[in-house]
Amino acid sequence: MSRTLTMLSPSPSRSSTGSDSTGSERRRWRLPRWPFLALLVGIACCSQGTGSATNLQADTPTENVRIFLIEREDGGILGRKTSCNDSAVPVEVKLPRRMPALGGALEALLGMRGDAEDPRSGLYNALHASPLRIANLQRRGGELRVRLEGYLELGDACDGDRALAQLTETALQFPDIQAVFFYLGDKPLREALAGR
Repeated sequence: MSRTLTMLSPSPSRSSTGSDSTGSERRRWRLPRWPFLALLVGIACCSQGTGSATNLQADTPTENVRIFLIEREDGGILGRKTSCNDSAVPVEVKLPRRMPALGGALEALLGMRGDAEDPRSGLYNALHASPLRIANLQRRGGELRVRLEGYLELGDACDGDRALAQLTETALQFPDIQAVFFYLGDKPLREALAGR
């Protein structure tokens, strides 16, 4: 009874016939698996944080950030529940250039003018018609004060709370920011929204 043995070649340039000149079987050549697995784990570990917008510190330079948009009247199912039975939902966006995560996220959110609904996610942007820009960011420890310039152009009665939720959640996503206060000019944004 004849037996056929398939062997792996030690190099791609050599081939093996399956038997040597003495007629005895060759041992199968095999690489140990652990170096390959270690390489994969190393690649995975080293690549974390370079392209992800989660778990960034406020000052971390990045090209990807998360902003918060609104899922209206979903009762907090998709994200953090806000007023009017809405959810503030994170959406990852790419910045035009590498910049600190906090400033980049707020600029990206304020720069989303035009359509009320984000075409990629279908989520609502209560700030879509408000030409706002950041005049000043002041940070002291975990407290952040953001002074905005421009004006608010809001739709229905819930849009003021939605706009504040979007700004607040976008700033508070960073673990090194514990409190945030927004101002429109010199007036606290919450007061400006209440008096509209």
